[in-house]
Amino acid sequence: MIQTFMIVNRSAPRVLIFEPSSQEKRKYFASIYGRKKCSRKTLSEIKEELRGIRVKNRKEMDKNVEKFKKTLSMHGLFKIHMAPDPESLIKILKENTTGRGPISLNKSNVVLNEIRPYLKKAGFRSYIRYFSEFENFNSQKKFFTDYWMLPGLHEKNILETFDLEASIDLSKDGKGRDYISLLGVNAASAESGNIFFLQHMSNIKKDIEEASIIFFIVSTEKVLENDLEAKIQVSSTGIFGLESVILDLKPKEEEVFDFKSLPFTDKKREIHVIIFDNGRNGLLSTPFSDLLLCIDCRACARQCPVGQYVPQVKEFVYSPKNLLLLQLQGRIGPFELCLHCGRCEVECPVGIPIPELLWRAKIDYYEKKGRSITKIALDDPELLAKIGVFFSPLSNWVTRIPFVRLLMWLFPGIHFKAPLPSFSRQTFRDWYRRRKKNG
Repeated sequence: MIQTFMIVNRSAPRVLIFEPSSQEKRKYFASIYGRKKCSRKTLSEIKEELRGIRVKNRKEMDKNVEKFKKTLSMHGLFKIHMAPDPESLIKILKENTTGRGPISLNKSNVVLNEIRPYLKKAGFRSYIRYFSEFENFNSQKKFFTDYWMLPGLHEKNILETFDLEASIDLSKDGKGRDYISLLGVNAASAESGNIFFLQHMSNIKKDIEEASIIFFIVSTEKVLENDLEAKIQVSSTGIFGLESVILDLKPKEEEVFDFKSLPFTDKKREIHVIIFDNGRNGLLSTPFSDLLLCIDCRACARQCPVGQYVPQVKEFVYSPKNLLLLQLQGRIGPFELCLHCGRCEVECPVGIPIPELLWRAKIDYYEKKGRSITKIALDDPELLAKIGVFFSPLSNWVTRIPFVRLLMWLFPGIHFKAPLPSFSRQTFRDWYRRRKKNG
């Protein structure tokens, strides 16, 4: 459904882009040397403030979305769309992008995980412009690849600060290049209609200034009451997501596209806002409503010990929360590789109980879908142990045969190099009784 409004207001919404900055740090340290009081929030205070904002926003999500639509409707800048699911969003793109060239994406979880697979199915060519910014990077260079390599900045009481890098007036006509920009926003203000981004490269700013047609993808939980709350959320996304960004620094050559080589078009620039739900409103009345507190900082991926080994990582922006949401949306099955170590919950700045929700989602999934024979067997290690004991020592000999180990890897999923226990006819109880008897 498309809603277009032509009433122009003097104070048109702007795009506010925040970047890492040392300005706030300089002020803080200057105050120390100048012996002046300068308050600086601690990590705990930031978390407390953020959680309060997110809890309030969850309660008022529908209200904020309606107010955001009303605020945008006061301007003739936008075509406003409501997309309840990815299929509806793709339909909107097809209706508004005839012959407009390739699509530039930002590294938004919503865009890459929930929308991009459908773009590919629909035949759109899309690229993540973020990776085009890696000039003079050696693709053979070693980068941070796992959580244990990260510097642990918060443990050293080092907090990144973020300042406004650009404030873009969308009411000014721009001469755009012949391509489409699809940008997932970090926050939006219902009060002013302003759209907020966090960027570590210059890709988002370039897309807004250069693309001939822009789609701002606003997921419903990202609409906040006012600018101050939106700014706090964007800054928090940077603070708690900094080290997860470090894990993604390796360039991807297949995503590089020279958008600067595209010609300028004489057509007037179009700006669309798509308010995207994709099952979020349905989570409000379920035990999974805490997922709507998420700010997509991906702090939960920071110390996840299995993150780099999950098959979906090649296709999606990884985090335990992202995989859980994709499961609830019916895109993938349960997250079987999770160790339930609890690090994701510890790292989450708003305290989402991700391990508990992963268990609940897995239980719900198998109650509806049922379990395979392999799943039933692996879920009952005591039964497997009894079978191994009953057939020992034959079971010990069989499980050492390379061909059998290969079959166990291909079907039950037990790696062929994984050490297996040895089975004995004599149980511990039997051994203890004999030892006690022989005293």
